[in-house]
Amino acid sequence: MSSALRRQQDAWTYAIIGGLVAAPLVVAHNLYTGLGSELSLNGVFVGGLVAGFLAARGSGDADRAAAGAGVLGGVPALAWMLPDLFVVALDGDGTWWFTVAEAVIAVVFVGLALTIAVVAGVLGGVVGKWFASVVRRRTATHG
Repeated sequence: MSSALRRQQDAWTYAIIGGLVAAPLVVAHNLYTGLGSELSLNGVFVGGLVAGFLAARGSGDADRAAAGAGVLGGVPALAWMLPDLFVVALDGDGTWWFTVAEAVIAVVFVGLALTIAVVAGVLGGVVGKWFASVVRRRTATHG
């Protein structure tokens, strides 16, 4: 197996771990605060941080792992708000073209929300990668 393929597989392994950290945090935060249809991605940042840290310490691509954790952690946030979004978008009050326009806007919003989740995960991954370098330097200095 080539090293690039192995590195990519490792990145997805760390992304799954980061996503498994992020998803319950997103759900717990939304349940605790009662956000309803708002999008909170604090847990996605933490999941990206974990994925970036693990990937930087291991053999994976930290940025790819953090982006994957962002996608996996952002799915529960989308599932949390999608029912409200599509009830409004497909309400049917108006002409047919207005309903189509609302549906298109809803789909664009889902893509935008996933993009924001990826950015939150990557930002967490940058912090995690930095933290891994700090830990690596301290370990090398203090033996």
